[in-house]
Amino acid sequence: MRPTPVVSLACIAPVLFVLLGCHRSTDTVSGPLPQRGYLWQRGWNPAVIAAVQEAGKRMDGIVIIGAEIVWNGSKPETIRSNIDWPTLETAAKPIALALRVAPYPGPFSKDDIISKHIGDAAKSLITDASAHALNISELQLDFDCAQKKLSGYSLWLEAVRTVVHPTRFVITTLPAWLDEPAFVPLVRLADAYVLQVHSVPVSTQNGKSFLLDTDLARQWTKTAAGLGIPFSVALPTYRCLAGYDNTGKLLGVAMDSVDVAWPPGTRTLEFSTDSDAAAKLVNDWLSARPAELKELIWYRIPVATDQRNWRWPTLGAVMAGRKPIHKLQAIQRGDNPVDFSIKNLGEADRQTSAKLTVTWADASVVAFDALPGWTVALEKTRAIFTRVHGNLMELPPGNERSVGWLRFDNAVTAESVAEE
Repeated sequence: MRPTPVVSLACIAPVLFVLLGCHRSTDTVSGPLPQRGYLWQRGWNPAVIAAVQEAGKRMDGIVIIGAEIVWNGSKPETIRSNIDWPTLETAAKPIALALRVAPYPGPFSKDDIISKHIGDAAKSLITDASAHALNISELQLDFDCAQKKLSGYSLWLEAVRTVVHPTRFVITTLPAWLDEPAFVPLVRLADAYVLQVHSVPVSTQNGKSFLLDTDLARQWTKTAAGLGIPFSVALPTYRCLAGYDNTGKLLGVAMDSVDVAWPPGTRTLEFSTDSDAAAKLVNDWLSARPAELKELIWYRIPVATDQRNWRWPTLGAVMAGRKPIHKLQAIQRGDNPVDFSIKNLGEADRQTSAKLTVTWADASVVAFDALPGWTVALEKTRAIFTRVHGNLMELPPGNERSVGWLRFDNAVTAESVAEE
């Protein structure tokens, strides 16, 4: 802004409010942070049950999706999760339930059929939990409201809070909401809020490759802390496949190991979470963080059948603020031909580069091949298998991936080494 020779009190007051009211907190704290995880599967199976039991050993609590409200035209319909209540009855850690509401453009009201439907769905989750002797720690409402319609969304919150009382009521929020005038009144309608700092780009134009930008996460967390209201931060553990049309508009996202039937001409891009960068972010917050940051919640806990998510070794390292160990091993099988694979003996699920080098003596290669996604460079007594497309590889801890094979003109003792 350009300086002016005369400034009235009316002009100064809003500035003082921003400087003193919205950004009054500079306190930092250090030490352990409570860490919970989201379970976002509606269909419970043995793998989900095992994941809940493991999370009970490793985390401070679990937030379970209890239901999702979708739209049949303008009519709301609730899809319930088939929760295995006996598993939760024996849980050693606090259990929270979440109600997801699919995107809705408005209008909003606190006493129409839609707000009543949302309130009834929330109350039903609490009632069901109570019927199974489970006293939930909180009810979360997850709705990605358009940032300019937060005032309307607040009408829903007023209605739902009344219905779920005295259960602790928490809402999820987006970074784009932070600078909206309606944000603070909105979050004050809940007992607490979760700031979700991960997202899939809505357009291919910004060139983003990761779901978590740690610099932006720090910035958004600092902005939120400046409001002086305690909050939690949700961090990602997953990767996904996003589909865009020929204009760059986001068409949909494939997650939870479920693929989407994309329309013809769809361009798909994969987005992941950099575990090394996430670990540094957590370590920084364990060392010094805004006092208002009270908790981390990971989206989502590892489930064995979910192929687009971290495994426990990766998440465990990151939760401790430690970069996951990167360690690859070369595996070879057969005498002639010899098949080669790479096994992940470390904790990291993403390898920034990967190659397998084979050496031998007193023999010649008479046939060879690299499997899809790999290429091989052949020399006189050496072959190097490397990844196509930048050498990036997603290989969860404990998993193995075949890379190719070599056939020699006589029996040979080959040595192979895998590395990043």
